[in-house]
Amino acid sequence: MEWRKSLACALALAGMMAFGPGVRQAALAADTRNLTILGGGSGGLWAIISEGVGETLRRSMPNVRVTTEPGKDGPNQVMTSRGEVQFALATDVLTLKAIKGEAPFKGRKLDNLRLVAVMNPINALQFFVDAKTGAKSIQDIKDKKIPLRITVNRQGTLIDVATEELLKTYGITYSDIAKWGGKVHKIPGPEATDLWDAGQMDAIVEVSQFPTSRFYELGQKHDLIMLPIDPANQEKLNKELGTSSLTIPAGTYSFQKEDCPTVSSQLLLITSADQPDEVITGVLKAMTANIDYLHSVHANLRDLSPETMSANTSIPMHPAAEKFFRELKK
Repeated sequence: MEWRKSLACALALAGMMAFGPGVRQAALAADTRNLTILGGGSGGLWAIISEGVGETLRRSMPNVRVTTEPGKDGPNQVMTSRGEVQFALATDVLTLKAIKGEAPFKGRKLDNLRLVAVMNPINALQFFVDAKTGAKSIQDIKDKKIPLRITVNRQGTLIDVATEELLKTYGITYSDIAKWGGKVHKIPGPEATDLWDAGQMDAIVEVSQFPTSRFYELGQKHDLIMLPIDPANQEKLNKELGTSSLTIPAGTYSFQKEDCPTVSSQLLLITSADQPDEVITGVLKAMTANIDYLHSVHANLRDLSPETMSANTSIPMHPAAEKFFRELKK
């Protein structure tokens, strides 16, 4: 009966708290029929991907009840670390910050987070400025003390964290920009493009696949330049953020005449170290068995493969995931 199952779960959780990690592991294993995956905002890309992953589990794990819920990069890591959910989508940048206990997770080192699979390996950092600013490189911003009016998305987001770290590698702070007469706006990209059209914005940073349609359209109305990141600063960023170097080919945007070296972030499926091996193995078996279905879920997943799913070196992988991908290669 349902009430008996609820009571058993309650007793298992009580025992988990009372008797420590050994019993906690057993209790988690007993409750593997209910799995929750956190995605992103309703209707957005992360919601689509999380529901796609959930559907692969429903197809291959009929005895498991799978729920997908809205989430957000940052809170997703916290809830996964606490064991409030079993899985979540998250960026590598904020997941590494969470593991290290750095802003925006200061004082909360979430070092039990583990990688299950890379879902989207390429999300390039793209730094656009209006040509009228006179900036042809990020170094120019510092040397000329250019009063940029720049948007970096909301406080504590991937874009905000990545932009602040990027500027830091060139010896620039948000405070410097304000001192030079500029302004750092903490608003989403779509709102920023409206401000650009209104003459109130002249720089924006985005982390996404490319080309991004709104910047292609913005480039039809304004004289845009994409600023490159030089190799030494890429290396600093990759070490600090867990990103990887990438080149956006010339011609990706109509205004882009040359290759643009930058860095790239990854979208991950994460879990906690406490998650039982058999659950992780079951999830990965379901995803790989339904890989063709995942390719159809969204264009961002069309190149998904066991090779891309296991290609991350910055976030520690769950041991069961390591074993799964290792055995696939045999």
